[in-house]
Amino acid sequence: MKTMAYETAIQAIKEKIKSGEWKAGDRLPTVQQLAVELSLGISTVREALRILENQRIVSIEHGRGMYLRNDPLLLEDPTTTLEQLGNISLVSLLEARLLIEPELAALCAKHATASQIQQLRYLADQMVVQMQKGGDFFETDMAFHQLIAEGANNPVLIRMMSMITPISVEARKQTNTIPNMRTKASNYHILIAIAMEERHAEQAKMLMEAHIREMLRVFIQ
Repeated sequence: MKTMAYETAIQAIKEKIKSGEWKAGDRLPTVQQLAVELSLGISTVREALRILENQRIVSIEHGRGMYLRNDPLLLEDPTTTLEQLGNISLVSLLEARLLIEPELAALCAKHATASQIQQLRYLADQMVVQMQKGGDFFETDMAFHQLIAEGANNPVLIRMMSMITPISVEARKQTNTIPNMRTKASNYHILIAIAMEERHAEQAKMLMEAHIREMLRVFIQ
């Protein structure tokens, strides 16, 4: 499988941690500084950091910076290597998401903080604006689903979600090319965010399931 740019960034960051250059609790360089140091684009580095945050290796604290988490065992990638997962089909991935993400949505509706709920609504609204302008909402989409995982406040499910996040990055780029899928996705995100605001766990679960099944339907019909 061809190595993606964000995978290169993830590997470089993990090597810095393993070598001891960055230690638990250290504040990391800014995204801009990392982009220069790694000779990669800023969007690529952001993508890598989001994945590492979802894997609970780094902590991104808005307004304060990025920090290395305290648990060194988190460097042990539960997926082993992306190369071993290179032949996973999009259908298999969506089926896995179908088992995990609706439950995460339900838990998020119950346990997310008020600020997380507010941020989810902001991301959903931002996705609509980006779609209407014909722009790329890939990063917003990833941030939305990552925030739901964090809001669920269940370390085991977050860890399970982190296993498929690297594959999901490329898969979302494919599903977003399906006719009308961008519009459907943005609408589902708004409805899911509203269910979160209303703390309606079952509705959030149902909407997330419908969102993923809509994508799955295209590939199994």
